[in-house]
Amino acid sequence: MSTPYVRFWYAITVAFVACLVTAVASVGYASWVNEQSQKRARQARIESDQRWCALLVDISRGQEDSPPRTESGKRFAAEIDKLRREFGCPEP
Repeated sequence: MSTPYVRFWYAITVAFVACLVTAVASVGYASWVNEQSQKRARQARIESDQRWCALLVDISRGQEDSPPRTESGKRFAAEIDKLRREFGCPEP
């Protein structure tokens, strides 16, 4: 039963299955690497945002101690407060 015809189709089948397994494994690995990369990027963004917290909280405290009187000063204070909240910084 081991004719050249059977051996040929056996070789074709083995090659096809090997290619299929390699393709599936490659897609799975690429997906895993992408997830890890996104997690690292998200963590880096959070750490970067937290570095600004000390500055934004200090500015907010200063503005509470001596509130701005001009219109531009009030807009500045509102923008600083908005940034502080967006970064998830604590209340001053």
